[in-house]
Amino acid sequence: MSRRAVFLDRDKTIIADPGYINDPDQVELLPGAAEGIRKLNDAGYLVIVASNQSAVARGIVTEERLSEIHDRLRESLGEQGARLDAIYYCPYLNGPQATVEQYRRASDLRKPRPGMLLLASRDLDISLSESWMVGDSSRDVVAGRDAGCRTIYIRDSNTGQNAEADDEAADCDPDYIVDSLNSAADCILENKDLPPLQRRAHSVDAVSADGSCAAGEPSVTALISEIRDILQRHERGGRQEDFSMARLCGTLTQMLALVAGCWGVVSLLEESDQALPRIALALFLQVLSLTAFVGNGRH
Repeated sequence: MSRRAVFLDRDKTIIADPGYINDPDQVELLPGAAEGIRKLNDAGYLVIVASNQSAVARGIVTEERLSEIHDRLRESLGEQGARLDAIYYCPYLNGPQATVEQYRRASDLRKPRPGMLLLASRDLDISLSESWMVGDSSRDVVAGRDAGCRTIYIRDSNTGQNAEADDEAADCDPDYIVDSLNSAADCILENKDLPPLQRRAHSVDAVSADGSCAAGEPSVTALISEIRDILQRHERGGRQEDFSMARLCGTLTQMLALVAGCWGVVSLLEESDQALPRIALALFLQVLSLTAFVGNGRH
């Protein structure tokens, strides 16, 4: 059975935004943010961050440092009994402001496109028509609407710029407008028994003839490429410490097992007395290889 989720923007929704954050010590929860997330946790919603992080492409922060920032965010929320179930972010940016070449490109994961929400729905079996997107900008609202979610716009009541916020909210047409994440959580819980939304979401298959995507419609090829990049980054992060030992030894042992197996088969065909010992050696090496890989996976 598909689950319901609440997708949250990060800056000005959960934490204060002093500019491009590049240090865990800059993480500062907004008033009531942890309380709102805790309410959603208790109500059974998955709570997922979906955040544009062009600071990576701009060379302001590395992905490793960003991971530390998100660890601090989880820790700060955990101290108040709140939990994030997942964090998705887009490090890409297209244009001259992207000074790190590997991240300089258009991306279907970058809001206002709904790629991060679509990716999360596949990873975590989420019913987008029963889910919500909450954020402080029109990008968040458009991404949520195009993914097929209900949307909530958070108007910053502390900036003195409510008129501008109201104009932006009117332009992007969210389902609800509130003043804080805590108020957004109350709004979601008040409407938790609404039927699944019938809004038509954009199709991930809407790709133009040249392979690019129409405005707001993610390209399957580009999205798959970005999913692969995310998995590779996670793999590098998770395996970096143990690759040189367990994983490398397992690979080499498996190669030796293959050589010994071939040697044993040749000996068997030649009716040599050494055939069975060589096959036994191949099996033994294969067991060692599998043991190394299993041990590596448990780290």
